[in-house]
Amino acid sequence: MKITIKIVILLLLAFTGQAQSKKDLRNNKVKSLTVMTQTTSGAAVKELIEKYNKQGEIIEESKFDKEGKLKEKTIYKYNADGDKTEKSTFDANGKLKSKEIYKYDNDGNKIEEQVFGTSLQSKSVYVYNSKGLKKEKKTFDANGKLIQHKVYQYEY
Repeated sequence: MKITIKIVILLLLAFTGQAQSKKDLRNNKVKSLTVMTQTTSGAAVKELIEKYNKQGEIIEESKFDKEGKLKEKTIYKYNADGDKTEKSTFDANGKLKSKEIYKYDNDGNKIEEQVFGTSLQSKSVYVYNSKGLKKEKKTFDANGKLIQHKVYQYEY
């Protein structure tokens, strides 16, 4: 019973830490967050490590398996405005698994997203209305064929 309670408390603390805002992370000068899971045998196993820049943006995320061994690592890059420009995920051996590249217009709206595995997998293009609200998103496969078209409608 005590072990179950400890596990629940650890899980609640873990989810609470991950839900912190960039502002809270920046104001508290948080450099990293480590999430540990306590097993039924009482051992504490590393589950996740997140590292942040001075602006409170996540720059590195390391995920671990049930034995605490590195499973994958994700690196994030941002532009001067704090917009995420790149997300690269690597396996435990450091081999690139996937990469996402984001482009923005002068107003900070995401206008393009490219997803790569070993090569381009998909490309999404975003269009905004005169109020700066997302109007549509078109996603194309690696050959340029439209595979999804979303339209956003707003009620004022």
